[in-house]
Amino acid sequence: MRVDNLHSIEGNRDPAIDVLRIVPSDRRVTLELAARRNRGRANWVFALAFVFTSVALLFRRFGQIARARTPASLDEVQAAIDAGNRTYLAALEAGDARAYASVFTQDAVSMPARGRLVRGRATIEASIADAFKTMRFTNGSLTSSQMHVDGDTAYEIGDYAFDVATDGARQHLAGRYLVVWRREGPAWKIAVDSSQPNAPEPGS
Repeated sequence: MRVDNLHSIEGNRDPAIDVLRIVPSDRRVTLELAARRNRGRANWVFALAFVFTSVALLFRRFGQIARARTPASLDEVQAAIDAGNRTYLAALEAGDARAYASVFTQDAVSMPARGRLVRGRATIEASIADAFKTMRFTNGSLTSSQMHVDGDTAYEIGDYAFDVATDGARQHLAGRYLVVWRREGPAWKIAVDSSQPNAPEPGS
């Protein structure tokens, strides 16, 4: 039997080489070729698995994007906005500034009937939290009367009413509102919130 002088760097030895060290020289070439073919097959299997996995992930990602961009029906948008309005009212009456602000987009603009524009969700949260220190809202209602949807943007017109208690005094506030909603993933958030206090009744 013949023992060849093959590389034997510790920690980087190929198991196939150990086999070749103790086999007859007339079989060495055959075994070495077989070992190379096996390594080649293993490399191809790994490469194909990588390609198939990558393609599957790409299809999954494109599918998610396609679903996210699928136009929503007017009924679906109305249902989502009705849910957002319920959250808005519940937070307003509970005095929960964080829940109130959660209905708005990060870059939302609130346009109160009086005072400066309030820009950004964080600023809106801070502003309403300050209002909650002296004001309590009850008996609120939001009635959507018109809706127009354009892709990921919806324009809602409606009427609002609620009672406000301030320092023991109570007053009833009512008017009309115009809200611009924007779709963010599966949810719809308020991008612009504006109101018209003491607006005349529709048709008047």
